[in-house]
Amino acid sequence: MPVEPKRKTAMISSTSLDLPEHRQQAMDACLRQGIFPRAMEHLPARDADAIRVSLEMVDEADIYIGIYAWRYGHVPEEHDISITEMEFKRAVERGIPILAFTIHHDHPLTITMVEADKDAQEKLTKLKERACHGRGRLEFKSPVDLRSHIIQSLGVLLKEEEAARQEQRAPSLHPPNLIPTAPAPYIAHPYSLLQTREVVGRREELHLLTDWVTVNTIVPRDVRLFNVVAIGGMGKSALTWKWFNDIAPNELPHLAGRMWWSFYESDAYFENFVIRALSYAAGLPEAEVRQMPAPDREDQLWHALDQRPFLLVLDGLERILLAYARMDAAHLPDDDLDEQTANDIPRFYGVPDNVKETYLEKHRLRQCTDPRAGYFLRRLAQVRASRLLISTRLYPAELQTDTAQPRPGCYPLFLTGLSDNDALALWRAFIGGTRSGTIEQLLPLFRSFGNYPLLLRALAGEVAGYRPAPGDFDRWHKAHADFNSAALPLKNARTHVLAFALQGLSAAPGPPHHCRFPHAGYVGDATRCAGRRRAEAVSGRPYPGCRADGVGRPWPGRLGQGHEPLRPASYRAWRGVADTRCTHSARYLQCTAQLFRRCAETTGMGAS
Repeated sequence: MPVEPKRKTAMISSTSLDLPEHRQQAMDACLRQGIFPRAMEHLPARDADAIRVSLEMVDEADIYIGIYAWRYGHVPEEHDISITEMEFKRAVERGIPILAFTIHHDHPLTITMVEADKDAQEKLTKLKERACHGRGRLEFKSPVDLRSHIIQSLGVLLKEEEAARQEQRAPSLHPPNLIPTAPAPYIAHPYSLLQTREVVGRREELHLLTDWVTVNTIVPRDVRLFNVVAIGGMGKSALTWKWFNDIAPNELPHLAGRMWWSFYESDAYFENFVIRALSYAAGLPEAEVRQMPAPDREDQLWHALDQRPFLLVLDGLERILLAYARMDAAHLPDDDLDEQTANDIPRFYGVPDNVKETYLEKHRLRQCTDPRAGYFLRRLAQVRASRLLISTRLYPAELQTDTAQPRPGCYPLFLTGLSDNDALALWRAFIGGTRSGTIEQLLPLFRSFGNYPLLLRALAGEVAGYRPAPGDFDRWHKAHADFNSAALPLKNARTHVLAFALQGLSAAPGPPHHCRFPHAGYVGDATRCAGRRRAEAVSGRPYPGCRADGVGRPWPGRLGQGHEPLRPASYRAWRGVADTRCTHSARYLQCTAQLFRRCAETTGMGAS
């Protein structure tokens, strides 16, 4: 029988007279992260007993949480330092993780919260400096603010410890990350989902990115962080990849180096980014950089980017935000997530203060899970020589002001649907032929769901895979007279289109019994096999492991002929969805919707 792992404990150390509510919030934060809090709410009457009990609690703790305001605390007789400082020194001696939080100058105060003794204040100042040295300084403006900081910090600490355990437990499955010598481009995680060099559409956005680094007729000259923000399936990763590879080298010929980093990869957490970016920008061995304290690494990277012109692309930045730290983040619709995070920044311009305040409260979901990452992002907006291009589903809260406007040095571009011409070009590229529909038929249809490329691709696959007349839009539309997305609101229209793209999966006949997934065993369920066949029609590419009349030959009705197999990264992305065994129809539709999203990612538009 497996042994249940020991539950971690955290010692909450602070003065108690002035911070009772803060201590309660700290305990709640620990419990939320599955950590048992240990706190001395009522010290024994005798000093000797109080010291003994306090230090025993530190000895039994796995984590030390220090909370420091404006009181130094009780100094026992025959001692020069307070019990609070004794607890901190014992934690340092033990070498356990220490999380330090200090009160902000804007925090409301009462008389009891400030210790008047000058000597005590001097000792308190020195204690704060030692507690924060090499660990960063997180300041709280209220008890609730402290709770948020502790939750974030504990989450980061637990994630780092788990990553360390994984490294000890098994060898890394990631290939060696060879860092080239600048100015050779450093592509840490190649974007393998774009199968063609040409991106359909997005020319205006490409021109805007070029304007950012050249004439600055639209984007201000002082912008250093350009943020491409959009829901999944809009093509932001493909857009930034295209510009990074094909346009930036021509427009920025004198760069000190170019780096592409994707937070979608399992090893691409913030600390790893800083380590490898510094190794690349400063020309230092990665092993040497890993030995540096984290604050020193960040300082050196900032100075390297400030002094020499580098171009850094951070793809999928939403992966380091709180909204995507949730267990169910992958199943949260983008529209709902946008509402919960008040992500649509332009709508805050000029709105009443009471409405603005309500929405700004929700912006915590867009904060970085690691407070150091959020602080470093703000610093990056002030570099002088380098530029950073970010693609993300959510605009980071750290890059906006209290009035919901972008911080100086930051520029957000919110991607919407394709232009009419681009939508038509994408549709024709997927279906082709002379029966794919007229402009008068198609444009009202596309506009009903906002020219959203992901849904356009899914619907194109439905029309192309219509068995009685593949690719014949008129006959498909006649057979589906109840399809009328133009009569619905935008959000409902998107659901309506996707429902039609998914219909018929259970009724369509499946491929022969030898259709299977490598390493997944034979799958005899006709519904899943039909879903794979429909996926081929949508993607225009053969599904890995599925065969019809011969190896590499397409299914009848599938778009195109002779497509190359998916690349390994794409295959893993497909398999991760399709291998799921769905026993309930709702879950099956959810998985299939994810499959269509993966399909879109393999096209020229791509998805983030």
